[in-house]
Amino acid sequence: MKKKVVLGIAFSIFLILQLWCSMLVFHFPYMGIENEEIQGQWVVKRLLPEGAAIKLDLKVGDIILQIDGKPAEDFVTLRKWSAIEQAQSLVVSREGHEHQVVLNAKSNIFYDIFPLIEEMVCFGMAIVIVIKMFHSKSAKLLAAVFLCGSIVFMSLLASIRGDVLGKVQITTFMMLLPIVFLHFLIVFFKEKSDLNLPSWILKYLYSIVVIALCLRGLYFHPSLTYTFYRYDIIITLGFFIFGFLLNMYVLTKLLIKVRGQQSYISSIVKSVWLSWMISFLPIICFSFLPQLLTGEPILNAIFTSWILLVFPMSFAYLIASNQLYDFGLVIRRIMFAGLLAILPVCIFTGVYHYLFNNVVDEKQLLYIFGGSMFLITVALYGAEYWTTKLEPFLFPRKHIFQTALKKISKNLGTISSFRELKDIVLVDIVSTLQVAGGAIIFQYKDEVEIIYEGEIDIEGIRRHVDANTLITAPNYTSIEMNNHESYSSYLIVTRKKTNTYLSREEKQWLQLITSYLEVSLENVHLIRKLTLNLQQFAAQLPHETNAYDIQWFRKVMFDLQEEERMRIATDLHDTTMQDLFFLKRRISSIAEKGNLDKLDQEQLNSMNNFVDMINASLRQSCFELNPHLLKEIGLIPTLKMYVDKESYTTPFMLSVEIGSVITIEEKDLLTKRHIFRIVQELLNNAKKHSQAGKVLFSIEENENYFCLNYEDDGVGFNGYQEGFQKEIGASGMGIEQMKSRIMHMGGQVDMTTDKGIGTTFKIRIPIGEVRAS
Repeated sequence: MKKKVVLGIAFSIFLILQLWCSMLVFHFPYMGIENEEIQGQWVVKRLLPEGAAIKLDLKVGDIILQIDGKPAEDFVTLRKWSAIEQAQSLVVSREGHEHQVVLNAKSNIFYDIFPLIEEMVCFGMAIVIVIKMFHSKSAKLLAAVFLCGSIVFMSLLASIRGDVLGKVQITTFMMLLPIVFLHFLIVFFKEKSDLNLPSWILKYLYSIVVIALCLRGLYFHPSLTYTFYRYDIIITLGFFIFGFLLNMYVLTKLLIKVRGQQSYISSIVKSVWLSWMISFLPIICFSFLPQLLTGEPILNAIFTSWILLVFPMSFAYLIASNQLYDFGLVIRRIMFAGLLAILPVCIFTGVYHYLFNNVVDEKQLLYIFGGSMFLITVALYGAEYWTTKLEPFLFPRKHIFQTALKKISKNLGTISSFRELKDIVLVDIVSTLQVAGGAIIFQYKDEVEIIYEGEIDIEGIRRHVDANTLITAPNYTSIEMNNHESYSSYLIVTRKKTNTYLSREEKQWLQLITSYLEVSLENVHLIRKLTLNLQQFAAQLPHETNAYDIQWFRKVMFDLQEEERMRIATDLHDTTMQDLFFLKRRISSIAEKGNLDKLDQEQLNSMNNFVDMINASLRQSCFELNPHLLKEIGLIPTLKMYVDKESYTTPFMLSVEIGSVITIEEKDLLTKRHIFRIVQELLNNAKKHSQAGKVLFSIEENENYFCLNYEDDGVGFNGYQEGFQKEIGASGMGIEQMKSRIMHMGGQVDMTTDKGIGTTFKIRIPIGEVRAS
């Protein structure tokens, strides 16, 4: 949140500065009148050829008497910079004659437009990088490099017009740009490779920039401004050249280190080295360095700065080709959008020039061209985003279909049985298409199963299925889905509620839904077959002589069972039990009202008691599904508590005898859970089938074994196979899976049973060799 606030404030400041600089550019031409003070008089020293004053009736040696009706010495830019800018008129003296000069000439159009274009390119690169790679520190530093360049170009036109803020900005950010780029190199190569560059120098370089910025407060002191300004130019240009050379040194050193390597980093170093040298060497050699040495540049920095565009363009190429960062598609889309925008913008600008030829100048035309290019490029780039956002209003029907499709496709992933299709699929299909009803038909060899929603003639559908005329039925739209040896399935919908047929677009959407549904139905069918095969395989495991070789299968089965039990317990606790709690509070609040008669209050109290009974039963079920007390109080206390609680509801006498048990509590939680499940299954089997009068559990540790014994005086059963099949069919776990748990822990079980003599289980688990599941 703080980062967003800081970014918002920074962007607002940038926008304000941009508006200020743009206002100066469009309201005041660049005059280029340099002056010097001779014997208390201000005299024109030089008229710069790129300035507008060269077109006026001004000559070197003219004495400036008044500026905008005030004495010359009171004019701000003259006192601070010895230059005349942001003025409307002059009164000059030439050869003893005074005459007025109106400063109405226009500055060189290309001199003003070049920096604006360069600024837009750099700022655009910064914005794209920040948006797409905000979480990368090196990307943010690269964006800061381009932002520094953007501010330098933005400030240039304000600076030459004598604006204090413009001069502070351009000198500060010219010093800052090579330092931020060096910081970017250090962080980037640390992120992308094992090249660690020294970063200790950064804090000293940043400190110099901060100190220089503070000293530039002297710009606001008129008597010291010009003196400090002459030295500040030397410091700024000298520091920029030093920063350029420092970056060249670092890049050259890296280039020597990775030369000969055919690697990603090698190609990046070569590209960045070449880009940095080509971009900044011309402006340093032909503009900055000559100005430092002789006071005059060979070429004006405005023109040599055009080569600086190689720098952002080369980085745009590296990003577009996914060499620098992995969002090249963004740059390629922006470039493509710009290419598409050129033709219509040129046509629009040409028509505008033809219609308003008498009132429009070159600067306005270029502004219209540049602004239109920017707006159309942004509009084309954002067309996909805004079309998606505005789709509910522009294409409401399409939006409804797509929303329903997303919802249905998401819900299809949760289907585990055919019966769930009604709530997950049919309800949405019927409501989206606004039909009277819909159905999914499963045609087996011997029967027909129909799942339906809404108003639909089920008997009529059965007759069509029997007559094999379902697909051609006139009152339905029918689509066949799956058709194989086990079953055939169909999706049908009635006519719309307005008694009209589905449109072509609606039928296409229904076909798309059907393609999703076919896959889900096939998956459910395969899950059924796989589950049946797994159950049969699990039932046969104890009889396999190599059962120990497939421990992984038992582990998977046990893990899946425990996960499902925990999921069900959590769902019961978080939904059903909470609903019962609020229901009880609601009933209690109604019962407490004084306007109810005694009979109604008794009925409400009975309902409350019944809710408490349901809640208690659910709480017990949650505990059995997820025995959390195993972790909190241990195995033996949990078993004792569980058996004691069950003894109140069982039809037989239930008791547990606990001997000396210490070591088992040191075992892992999964082992304790296995033992708890064994006791749980033995007790469930006793309640369902034993018809016993007495059931006894005994627990003890003996000779490095954990011993669990079960004994009842019930009817028993005749033979192993009978009990096995009975339990597998009844509960899905049974005695055999209980034995599988014991075998998984390396234990042994002895069972004694027969008709009329009851059943005994003696379970021995090695304490020192218990396997974790």
